[in-house]
Amino acid sequence: MKRAFSLFALTLLTCFCLAPGEAKDLKAGLIGEYFDIGDAVEDFPEIPKDKKPTIKLIDKQLNYESSSEELGNSKLADHFFARWTGVLRVPKDGKYKFYLESDDGSRLYIDNKQIIDNNGLHAMEEKDGEAELKAGDHPIKVELFENEGEVGIKLSWEGAGGAKELVPATALFHAKDKDVDKD
Repeated sequence: MKRAFSLFALTLLTCFCLAPGEAKDLKAGLIGEYFDIGDAVEDFPEIPKDKKPTIKLIDKQLNYESSSEELGNSKLADHFFARWTGVLRVPKDGKYKFYLESDDGSRLYIDNKQIIDNNGLHAMEEKDGEAELKAGDHPIKVELFENEGEVGIKLSWEGAGGAKELVPATALFHAKDKDVDKD
């Protein structure tokens, strides 16, 4: 009976903890999909599932100061929507406070739950939210829309007893993507 339980536990571990992308298959950074909307954007746009992004990049961190220039290497400065997806690696169990600062609107999801809603047309503005997280990997998604003027986004966190800091590049990963990972 003990052996049967061990095999069952190992099977569950393999199916649920390692799939869909085993830890060894993760690469540094979040996948950033940037969509040129081409017209005024005053709220999060509905992006059809089959719409291809204008550009797809790997962003090691979300640390973009507010600027009238293009956001990072996206070649987009106005009228766009960006979505970053991947894995957040949490170092230890505990309550984490997240901060999302953006110009214009942004949202943060961890484990498919919305943690922060920083919606609206505004200059750099920070909102925060908390999540109780276990050590290990958690799906993360960050969204941003930009109408006109300046654009920027920063993602920070603080753990139990820790100081507020940008979420480090060492905590952000993605499953290999043939469109952006050329190796």
